[in-house]
Amino acid sequence: MQISSDEFNAYMKPSTAFERNKHMKHLTHALLSALVISFAPISADAQTGGDETTVDLGGAVLTRPAYVGSDQYQTNLLPYIGFENLYGFDMRGLAISSDVIEMGTGKGPGKWSLEAGPRVSFDFGRDSSDSPTLAGLDDIDSSLLLGGFTRATYGIIGFDLAVGQDVIGGHDGFVADASVGTRYPGQGWFVAPIVTLSWANQNFTQDIYGISQAQTATSALDQFNTKSGFHQVSATLLGGIDLDEDWSLTGLISYREALGDYRDSPIIQAEDGTAAGVFATVGIARRFNF
Repeated sequence: MQISSDEFNAYMKPSTAFERNKHMKHLTHALLSALVISFAPISADAQTGGDETTVDLGGAVLTRPAYVGSDQYQTNLLPYIGFENLYGFDMRGLAISSDVIEMGTGKGPGKWSLEAGPRVSFDFGRDSSDSPTLAGLDDIDSSLLLGGFTRATYGIIGFDLAVGQDVIGGHDGFVADASVGTRYPGQGWFVAPIVTLSWANQNFTQDIYGISQAQTATSALDQFNTKSGFHQVSATLLGGIDLDEDWSLTGLISYREALGDYRDSPIIQAEDGTAAGVFATVGIARRFNF
């Protein structure tokens, strides 16, 4: 989470080396944003305090399903740039946000905090050429989501809610991701288990899981209509280690599974389809302070 409390910094990072190395959180956000997962308040390291601006540069290797519902995997090398406190804005991965509300007694055992503000994020689309199963379906264009976030802590538990509405005609949907988890710090390393539940309206679920009547005439798939609802749950284990005062290595493995009637989607039931997917990534980043 975006943590500004020096007291919580000390609690979460008992070692001197870990206290010095605060850039690991931004690589964490880059990897999670690439997976389209909102885990910011749970897995992140404490942010720098004051008016300091930081920039993080690095890269990551990401292995993921070719698209939602595919059992075929692809591996990509991803560059990363992120910043914190640049004119009041933070950029992590594919999202830009700003803390407008900050309140609470602090962060750590026996304390609570609440942060909220606007958020803009970007989602890549889906091409019908990604698989023979998708042949004849419409491409899903990229989406720009305008929305907001709420991040909270109670003791050592973190909560996050991120919402967004597509405004550029990609999936045209409204999405919401709710996450809960905690973080275990060590001497220059950490691990963080996280669980996320994803909800979306019909515009999103129909584009991702559904087959319209018109598409049945151009594809080999049967008609499948969806509704708004909780469509996916994911469990993630995130970890990181300091390499020195400036560099850190972060990795994660995430298991996702479609829920309820969405599992009956012809895309998921196809020969190369699956209701489950595993995401794995490892990355390295360097922090610059200004």
